[in-house]
Amino acid sequence: MYKKDFDKLKQIPNTLLLYGNSFYLQEYEKKLLDRFKDSNILKMYYDEFDFERAKIHLSENSLFGDTNVLIIKHNKIPPNLDKLLKYAKNSYLFFFYYGNKKPEIFGKNFVRFFEPNLREKLEFLDELSKEFNLTITKEAKMFLAKSLEPSFFRKEMEKLSLYSDEITLNDVKELVFIYKEESFEELFVSILKGEDFLDKLNSMLEVVDFKRIIPAMIRYVRDLYSYNLYIKQTGLNSLEGFLGYKLPFNIEKQRIELAIKFKEKDYYELLKSLLDFELKMRNSDKNKEALFWEAISFLKLFNSF
Repeated sequence: MYKKDFDKLKQIPNTLLLYGNSFYLQEYEKKLLDRFKDSNILKMYYDEFDFERAKIHLSENSLFGDTNVLIIKHNKIPPNLDKLLKYAKNSYLFFFYYGNKKPEIFGKNFVRFFEPNLREKLEFLDELSKEFNLTITKEAKMFLAKSLEPSFFRKEMEKLSLYSDEITLNDVKELVFIYKEESFEELFVSILKGEDFLDKLNSMLEVVDFKRIIPAMIRYVRDLYSYNLYIKQTGLNSLEGFLGYKLPFNIEKQRIELAIKFKEKDYYELLKSLLDFELKMRNSDKNKEALFWEAISFLKLFNSF
């Protein structure tokens, strides 16, 4: 089933696979933890998985009469996972899967999450503004939805809620700039122009987790491709109509120049390669950093496109 179908369920299945977009996986893990907060919950993340312990938790009666809930999070399919299903008749087994090959053992009991579109991002920001009792303008929310990675929405909205006045677009630009993907822009521009970018990269790695850089660049290049298509279709030399807000002149000029610099085949090759690296990093237990530097070596040769 899809997210909208799952949201309508009054009764959650005893066994459930959740997979797809990592932002939604994180949010729905939180939702389920909140829903079953009075239950006997056991969480097993990645290498913590233990079949015997999981089986005992699902099958034993709780000392306090609570419902037993097992939450497994993994980027692989743990051994004997299928054998656990029969022990969840009077308990719950939720498997949050961050891997690539969907397990079929859950049958119809699965939820697939796709990357949130703009409307869904705005709806989630609305939910957070109510949760944190935050007053924020439509322009500010639109800017957040288009400029911020969804995984940072909750953290930033909580921070903004510390301010008593209505949060405006200018407030957001000032307060959350460090977490926007534009924080990587200087590095990405150097890469895409074929400049020597290793000093900038090493400086960034002193304060930023290396695992954030490739996904952020994928989004940046994807945005450039969207700008490219928009400029071709409209003939306009401005991004304000596409973004819904006006960028500083120098940033807009720089993005337009980059957007029209590359041909469609360049975008295809670059995005395909970066997505392959991201997938390998996500599915690797031990070699993530080595794969990251392999991706960086590829980017150093980007001028060959």
